[in-house]
Amino acid sequence: MWMALLLSPLWAAPPAAPVAKVGSCPSGYATSGSFCNPTGNARPAVAKVGSCPSGYATSGAYCLASSDRAGHAVQKIGSCPSGYATSGAYCLKSGAGHHVHESAIALEKIGSCPSGYVTSGSYCNPSPSARPAVAKVGSCPSGYATSGAYCVASSDNAGTALPKSGSCPSGMVTSGAYCLKR
Repeated sequence: MWMALLLSPLWAAPPAAPVAKVGSCPSGYATSGSFCNPTGNARPAVAKVGSCPSGYATSGAYCLASSDRAGHAVQKIGSCPSGYATSGAYCLKSGAGHHVHESAIALEKIGSCPSGYVTSGSYCNPSPSARPAVAKVGSCPSGYATSGAYCVASSDNAGTALPKSGSCPSGMVTSGAYCLKR
């Protein structure tokens, strides 16, 4: 499962990131291939499953952060990872957490967690020093190395990688089965 939102340092909402397009794009996003790409000061969005989590409001087929203080949300799979609380069909980051690399996200657990991540229920939760990781599909994108069933950024300059679904959103380039932003 691809999770579009990123973990945030302390209480701020995570930066907005491209999300897979489902119907019309949420407010503040524009269609770019098979993605909705954030524009200007867009707030984070997650695909809507049932009711939106606390701090998020419905925007078409999405839940959109209502403010800059909204917690990081991921769709719930089993129990929520450490530091997250259940909010409907989502796990919502609770309170001030430790500072993690801004692009490191809680990942659905596939086998062993990648380097820098620890098992937390059905998730791999990033440690403070974790680099961004993404589920491995074929070869890892440029700047990423294999770590079990995942690709982990080789450096802080590796850029953000998203599994490719159709064409890449503007500002990103194709790197194997991924869209990569440097």
